[in-house]
Amino acid sequence: MSSGYSPNTAIVAVSKPGADLARRLASCLPEAELHLERRFVDAAESDARAYDLPLRPVLQNLFVNRDALIVFLPIGAAVRLLAPVFAGKKRDAAVVCVDDGGRFAISVLSGHVGGGDDLARQVAAAIGAQPVVTSASDALNVTAIDLVGRAQGWRIDATSIDLTRAAAAVVNGEPVSLWLDTETDAAWPDDQAMTDSITRVDKLTDALGDGYAATLIVSDQILTSDANHPVIIYRPPTLVAGVGCRRGVEVEHLRGLLGDTLEQHGLTLQSLGKIATADIKADEPGIIALAESLGVTLEVYTASELNDRCAQAAPLQGEGAGLSQPTPSAAQDLLGVFGVSEPAAMLAARADGLVVPRTKSDRATVAVSRVANRSSQSSGKI
Repeated sequence: MSSGYSPNTAIVAVSKPGADLARRLASCLPEAELHLERRFVDAAESDARAYDLPLRPVLQNLFVNRDALIVFLPIGAAVRLLAPVFAGKKRDAAVVCVDDGGRFAISVLSGHVGGGDDLARQVAAAIGAQPVVTSASDALNVTAIDLVGRAQGWRIDATSIDLTRAAAAVVNGEPVSLWLDTETDAAWPDDQAMTDSITRVDKLTDALGDGYAATLIVSDQILTSDANHPVIIYRPPTLVAGVGCRRGVEVEHLRGLLGDTLEQHGLTLQSLGKIATADIKADEPGIIALAESLGVTLEVYTASELNDRCAQAAPLQGEGAGLSQPTPSAAQDLLGVFGVSEPAAMLAARADGLVVPRTKSDRATVAVSRVANRSSQSSGKI
């Protein structure tokens, strides 16, 4: 779910004062759905959706089918009505309760993961109410580790228990280490302030030492740990896979080749941000399904773009000296393209080299590049 206001938001009021406030709020959130009890819907009011009592099934249906719910009800009533359909913090919609006097906008559910805290602030600003946010990280102004990198598309690689324990360590002011993988080269996001108890260290072995209550890691590499404390790994979308294949190759074959190739080179599929290929493969079902199954975008390039990138290949100097360069593939000659996976990966990553050169199966090829200028995700490193 997205944080804060989402177009997939419902505003619900059950009383006349609540309906009046709900209309004011809806005028500030024009894409939100306004739901009013039928008695309080004006005949000429086209934007409001009328519902009939009882409220319980109406509210529960909206809760399970929307990203966020703003209800003009007392907290107790809202919780009693919605409790039977609660599914967990990673799945529940954000819920904000507003009193009929319009004095308070209270973040009730999914404050972090569902964006309820931000939504409460937006609602309060819209109707002149006081936002009420009780999340510990907000109350104490400490790093919300479950939100780090979220706006940048980072994924969290950790158990829910470790995430909870690490968050508690931050809230309690216990020492927490941070290791930023220089190979990955992702910066700490500016939208997450650095809590004083979090210390950046240069070596992974030091970060995993016994002197810390938890360790935070930013990396696209496969890592193992025998630390005696929670380890949270953030996976920024720094990797791009170029893919070429014969017609009709199954998505399972492509995913298996990609997953095995990344694993063999110590890279995680969780940091894959894009799939890239030639425009002549843009309608290939297996490639389309691969991107969809991984939840990443698919970028395509013309034969001219791919050939030009291959032609520009040259040994790199300095920082890029360890990167592989694309090599023309005679097997693609009949298609008028002298390489697909390698130049496509580099073009999509805006990079000068490859971290994984072309790897072949009997029906497909993959190559991997890292996104260039990864530090630009933030205005500066910590």
